[in-house]
Amino acid sequence: MHHYRVRLALESPLATPLHSGTLFGHLCWAWRELEGEHSLAAWLDGLGEKPFLISDGFPAGWLPRPLLAPGPRQAIPADARERREFLRKIKARKQARWIRRDDFLKVRAAVSPAALDERAADAPSLEQVSLPHNRIDRRTAQTLEEGGLYYVQERWPRGENAFFDVYIGADLAAERLKRLFEHVGMTGYGRDATWGRGRFRVTAVEEEHELFAFTGNRRMSLSHGSLTPNMLDPLYRAETHLGRLGNWLARCEQPFKFPLLLLQPGATFRPDGDGPFGELLDNVHPSPPDGLRIRHNAWHLTVGYREAEGS
Repeated sequence: MHHYRVRLALESPLATPLHSGTLFGHLCWAWRELEGEHSLAAWLDGLGEKPFLISDGFPAGWLPRPLLAPGPRQAIPADARERREFLRKIKARKQARWIRRDDFLKVRAAVSPAALDERAADAPSLEQVSLPHNRIDRRTAQTLEEGGLYYVQERWPRGENAFFDVYIGADLAAERLKRLFEHVGMTGYGRDATWGRGRFRVTAVEEEHELFAFTGNRRMSLSHGSLTPNMLDPLYRAETHLGRLGNWLARCEQPFKFPLLLLQPGATFRPDGDGPFGELLDNVHPSPPDGLRIRHNAWHLTVGYREAEGS
């Protein structure tokens, strides 16, 4: 298996987060349009033996902060001012969701809550913009007089925060990956792609050796994936994924998939075996159009680390 880092430069707002399963779906559509449906079907049928592992899209140079068990409980100061400052710092550490890639590489041989707290930082984030929309009454083709207005969130790139990294573990050549990602970036990713949302450039597809070279006694997920029995002693935050069909299937009578309960990136666990971890979920749609087989990539792309003694 080859490991790659794909650097994306956003050229328009994002209306859909760069989640691993959604990215995988867009790459499948790109494969179909570039190489044909039979080629895509053959590749998908072979994923049982050669999984395609993909991460979420992260701010360039950053990784999710690994979830650890809480460290030793500290005494709360008696003085009111010191107590407020103490609790403020605890809250800030709990909210810190990111770590610089270089910092993770420095501490991964002995990861502890204290080591992560020393490197707590805020990753560059996209500016969030709320856009108002009107609901349409299908009987009258007019807007509703009451309760018709709702808002959707878009993420707008600004300067350095427009660059994202996606990590891949797969038996594919870099040239093919670049071609697939470029096709997605040209046609648009996620919601409102026909309005120009989700456009990006691929600035680099490079082999990533350093990040995936360490084994350790625990692993951290870089993906939205499912929990499987070979993931022991897991620590995670769960998220409900409300997916829908893409491309021309979005216009079918039932575009919505079943809700999926997935682990967010940053989940950690003790591996039982070499993986893969998570799974390629089948039967995720209540009534697949034209008898199609609808699947969701809930595999985890993971990196290893060693938990410090006494953590």
